[in-house]
Amino acid sequence: MIDKGAAKLAKGELARKGRALHSIKAILGLDDQEYTAWVEGMTNEERITHHTEVDRYMRLCTIMSAEYLQWSTQLLLESSEVVGGSEQSSFIGPLGAFLLGAIKDGKPLSQHLRNAAEQITEMAKARQRFLDELYDQLRPHERTQFGDLLGACTLPLNSLPDIKLWKTMDWLDLCWKFRHEEMAERLMHLPAHLMYTQIQSLPLRVTQRTEKAASHILEGCKVSDDSLAARLLIASMINRYHQEKLEYERYEATAVSSLLQLVIALRALGLNRIPSELSQDAFKDWLMSAFSGDCFAGEQQWRPLKSVHLSRLYDQAEWILGWERIDFAEHEASESVLLNLCALGLAWSYCTREKHDIKVPDVKDYDLVNLREIESAEQVPLTRIKYQQRQLKILLGCQHQFNPVGMERQTAHNRELRRQQMQFIRSLFRGISLAQCRTLSIRVAEILFPQLSRF
Repeated sequence: MIDKGAAKLAKGELARKGRALHSIKAILGLDDQEYTAWVEGMTNEERITHHTEVDRYMRLCTIMSAEYLQWSTQLLLESSEVVGGSEQSSFIGPLGAFLLGAIKDGKPLSQHLRNAAEQITEMAKARQRFLDELYDQLRPHERTQFGDLLGACTLPLNSLPDIKLWKTMDWLDLCWKFRHEEMAERLMHLPAHLMYTQIQSLPLRVTQRTEKAASHILEGCKVSDDSLAARLLIASMINRYHQEKLEYERYEATAVSSLLQLVIALRALGLNRIPSELSQDAFKDWLMSAFSGDCFAGEQQWRPLKSVHLSRLYDQAEWILGWERIDFAEHEASESVLLNLCALGLAWSYCTREKHDIKVPDVKDYDLVNLREIESAEQVPLTRIKYQQRQLKILLGCQHQFNPVGMERQTAHNRELRRQQMQFIRSLFRGISLAQCRTLSIRVAEILFPQLSRF
């Protein structure tokens, strides 16, 4: 098989220096002014070394342009601080593992999802090539001392490769989550009005406490002088983590926007809550009475619900609850209530022809719910399930009283939770040296295990 990247270099082709610098700044999360200040802050010897490493990176850019045309923007390499959060946010790594597993097991899959699996396979190969080429540009002592942290690896339940330092970052992410759960539990005894005030400020306090614990580990740690390649490897790992977190935010924003229309429409009909406590048969009757008409609350793309759809709704609702169990999600509501709420979300998405974007290049949006999958036993993409789990969470929060303002307030709080979690990881790893990464990888258990011991 011809190596197109090597062939380009053999012909004497080389990416423009401006293109290489643009990629470096985008991955490191630096604007022009910040990059200039960083280079000007180097010693003369450091600056000469840096320019040499930039020239080597130009060769990598040449190889990648032959490997995958849109490599810079589609492989989750760039910082959201530079390109914007929603531009690259994607869940393609877990989605790819899900689709490729279905194909391997011979499960039926629609053609557009087979196309998506092929695209993600190509993206995974390209990201692997980027990581391997960048690894080869490490300084010799970096490969010897830190190769076990910077080498590429395959992540669990994920088709996109990353560097092995990911495991340490994932543990630190768990530290933040566990500390949040622990601090939130301490507020449960407070009166409602006091608890709300404390919860609003909780994400920032969790970040501050977790940062303090991590800083304690790094006290006195020697700071190494690292190559450009090492910095880019670590930054690309953080950027990919950030983009996957932002995809959850996109799911929630989309779900809230859609379900707000449902809540407003039901309120216009004189309802102020969802009768989710009804038996399944009674709730099916309620769904038919609400959604079987030829039009509904001015929805332009409305299609009526039919009685033949009801059993399929509940079959698909079972899928969603199955994933809730896999994710160890805990709910106070009974399973019958959860099934009814899932069925409501599915019915609303079907009747309004809600579209789903899986964020895979060259794969168009398609109907989120078409109610045909059950008949053909087709696999439902993981991205759709994650979105519908988000729908369920939102509906659980408004089932007893329709409160559009409360829905938006809860969404804002959830966004702050994710932003603080991402801020903790980004601030910890941004500018961190390889020597400090080694210390974190060895001593992260000092933060995590005391938190795990309380379970």
